[in-house]
Amino acid sequence: MNLEISLEDLLKNGSHFGHNKKRWNPKMEKYIYGEKNGTHILDLRKSLPLIENALKFALDCSKNQKKFLFVSTKKQLGEIVEDIAKETDNYYVNFRWLGGMITNWNTVKNSINTLNNYENILRSEETVFTKKELSDIEKKKIRLDKTLGGIAEMKATPDVIFIIDTNREHIAVLEAKKLGIPIIGIVDTNCDPDLIDYPIPANDDGVKSVQFILDNFKKVLINTSDDSSVKEESNANE
Repeated sequence: MNLEISLEDLLKNGSHFGHNKKRWNPKMEKYIYGEKNGTHILDLRKSLPLIENALKFALDCSKNQKKFLFVSTKKQLGEIVEDIAKETDNYYVNFRWLGGMITNWNTVKNSINTLNNYENILRSEETVFTKKELSDIEKKKIRLDKTLGGIAEMKATPDVIFIIDTNREHIAVLEAKKLGIPIIGIVDTNCDPDLIDYPIPANDDGVKSVQFILDNFKKVLINTSDDSSVKEESNANE
């Protein structure tokens, strides 16, 4: 599988735009090309091999049927994160990261069970609840679904966590580090790349930048999943 991404594609999608130079993290200095009009510009020649390295890692994980959790609570990126998770049969958090979401997994599982119970009640054709009670349950379900809907089918903590904007999602980073879960992260000029196992220096705010990067990971994960299905079917027929 060809995992190469071109410099031109990254430039075209605005992956080189960083933050205002006043908001930078000095640990990102080696990935910064310079600045223009007070905004740092990332050196995509250094980003490129790191993206390819992260793609190879994702490919290996997918071949071994590892499960990914995609995280971004930025409103403009919510749909992109949900899309890649659903299309690759993985999980996502795109509304709010609850403290302890993976380090306190047993408690979170109880909340997921509550969400599932609410859904079962609302789907049932026979109910002992009044209209007002059902309305209250519906409201509670909607609130829980925003936070937990993307991990409702997750049976255990993820094998890999993919974080967009590791500065904003610092609690998710710390929890993954505590559990020893490998992190792939899009790190902008205000992030700490040393905390990330597979850092991707790139614009983590721009929709086009994030979409382009995730589309490449989606191709890797979908193709690997398809290959696994073919192998399983072939083995079953032997």
